[in-house]
Amino acid sequence: MLSLNMLSLSVWRSRRALGAALALSFTLAACSRPQPPGAMAPQAVPVQVQELQPGTFEESADFVGALEAEQRIELKPQVAGRVTQIFASSGSAVSRGQPVVQLSPDQAQARVSAAQSGAQAARFGRDAAQAQVEAARAQVARTQADVELAVVEYGRTERLVAAGALSKQDLDNAQNQLDVARAAQRQAEDNVRAAQSQLQQALSTFEQAQAQVDVSQEDLGFKQVVAPVTGRLGDVSLKVGDFVDVGDTLATITQNSELYLRIQVPSTRASQLRPGIPVELLNPDTGEPLATGSLSFISPQVDGDGQSILVKARFPNEAGNLRDGQFVRARLIWSTTATLLVPTVAVTRVAGQSFVFVATDQPQEDGQTIQVATQRPVQLGQLQGNNYQVIDGLKAGDQVIVTNLLQLQDGRPVSPEEKASAAP
Repeated sequence: MLSLNMLSLSVWRSRRALGAALALSFTLAACSRPQPPGAMAPQAVPVQVQELQPGTFEESADFVGALEAEQRIELKPQVAGRVTQIFASSGSAVSRGQPVVQLSPDQAQARVSAAQSGAQAARFGRDAAQAQVEAARAQVARTQADVELAVVEYGRTERLVAAGALSKQDLDNAQNQLDVARAAQRQAEDNVRAAQSQLQQALSTFEQAQAQVDVSQEDLGFKQVVAPVTGRLGDVSLKVGDFVDVGDTLATITQNSELYLRIQVPSTRASQLRPGIPVELLNPDTGEPLATGSLSFISPQVDGDGQSILVKARFPNEAGNLRDGQFVRARLIWSTTATLLVPTVAVTRVAGQSFVFVATDQPQEDGQTIQVATQRPVQLGQLQGNNYQVIDGLKAGDQVIVTNLLQLQDGRPVSPEEKASAAP
């Protein structure tokens, strides 16, 4: 009974294998038959292509930091007072010496008037003392003449007394007149010294009074707070009537024509640092370029804690689109190399190998030409933005397909849409 069942199973398996063989033969025969005329060819895949053009690859490094203005000054009054007028509004441009705030000048003006009156009185005292000195000097000259005359008269009388023409009494009178003249001369000289001393005191008083006038006028000038530098005014929160004290910050003035960025570069990059290296400023959120500058300072020392080198990059800001304290991303461009760049969206990877589809012309039997997708293995370098550096596998002018890559295979017809050239 067991042998009969085994025989039946063997017959069933033989018949199943024969059926499968006949079905396979029928399928192969059907596939080998020529396609009827007018059969549909694979439909072309609509794609966008990008023509590769020679460009540049930049070796760079990104850093972050905050911009610093060339100069930032706090506007402070040098005297206390009440605000009577505000000449400039927040954010306005001011020039050096331009008035910004006016303080109450009443008390300062009174001090100036008092100082001027004191100086006028001191001037009168100086002039009077000068006149006394001149009068004393004139008196000295007169007494000098009297002394000389008395000396001559005494000599003449002495000769006449010796000749017996005059008495001894006459000689005594001549001697007395000479002594009186000399005493008057000494008194006149003492008067000159006293007048000169009074003049020096009057001159000192006048100088002090004039200095007080200058101080008072300077204080009056300080009642008008002016811009010490040219720049842009910050927020002015003052109001007319506010009282401000010495040293209070009224506003800030920022010079934004040039800005600087402090960057800490790793010491391993020391050999690549040199003045003039291009530096690009990028928006930290969008990555869009903001400005281009260059290195203007390289520290001769290495920071021992972070093993970094402080450098400063200078950025012109004529357009005024940069701000003091603005947070930015800076890109230092170490070197620039001519190369081809292929968009990242055009690259596919299979088993670790990178491939790119290129739209190429393929002749047909009827003499027509169609465009097909040709898959090329490529060797890529570093990434720059949204592009890879091309080392091998592509050349300038290749039409690289950048869309619908999942629908493509080698030799598949494509229908290129609007073409765009790769940015250098």
